Amino acid sequence: MATRRRRSTVLESATRGAAAGLVGGAVLVTAHRVFLPRLPDRKRRGTARWDEGIDAAAERIGWDLSPRTRTTIGVATQLTCSALLGAMYAVVKEQLEPSRAADDFIRAGMVFTASLIAPELEPRKRRPRGLRRKAQHKALRSVTAPSMFGRATTLALRALAG
Repeated sequence: MATRRRRSTVLESATRGAAAGLVGGAVLVTAHRVFLPRLPDRKRRGTARWDEGIDAAAERIGWDLSPRTRTTIGVATQLTCSALLGAMYAVVKEQLEPSRAADDFIRAGMVFTASLIAPELEPRKRRPRGLRRKAQHKALRSVTAPSMFGRATTLALRALAG
């Protein structure tokens, strides 16, 4: 006898999505702050644009943040936004049950929103020389923190759902 799977509530979907978003957020933050700046085709910057935005917002309020505090708040807000984004994705995916094309469109929107959370690192101005370096540069160009976030969040949600 086949058992019918109980449809989850919106709160359960949101909780699962927030957990998946945190997993994706951890991947996003690690990629954006640790892994990607070390790749040969990316520039290293002292502070990320996200942290600079936090510093500007704090200055408007009248707070003077130390670099460590600014980085801590930056990581915390990136993880919070990732959890919210994961929760919204899970609610839409599990409650509305979109078609495959709509799911791809929603996932693309999630990756786009993640690109606002982790702005792209600037590429180096110098062009790579040699066939091997050009191929390496082309392959590494597609590695971005938002794409890693989208993949990790989707996989984590799938693992948590079933």
